[in-house]
Amino acid sequence: MKSNSLIRTLAIIGLMSLVVQTVHAKEEPAELKSAAVKIQEILQNESAYDGKYVVIEGKIDTECPSGCWFILNDGSATIYVDILPNNFVIPQKRGSSAKVYGEVTTIEGDPMMIGKMVEIDGAIYQ
Repeated sequence: MKSNSLIRTLAIIGLMSLVVQTVHAKEEPAELKSAAVKIQEILQNESAYDGKYVVIEGKIDTECPSGCWFILNDGSATIYVDILPNNFVIPQKRGSSAKVYGEVTTIEGDPMMIGKMVEIDGAIYQ
């Protein structure tokens, strides 16, 4: 009985390590080198940003327990960042500074970002 639990636990840990893909880059990827756009700018001009790829940066205010979405706060405003559509998650990093590259989109009238790449503490998640 204990061995089945151990095997199940090890299998889950192995699967989780496949889901959380981290690349420790020597140099920041080109996508993240663009100047960051203020979240307030996106919210005030959502039609101009809808469908555009941008970089935003700030602190992670709230995060999904499984790491598939988070709320980013840059001091001007907050925005919902969904990374699950790009098949990756991040570890629990609430309170950490993050830089996100992704597509701004509007769902049910609310601007949000579909993150393609996230940098936290020098680690790149994609």
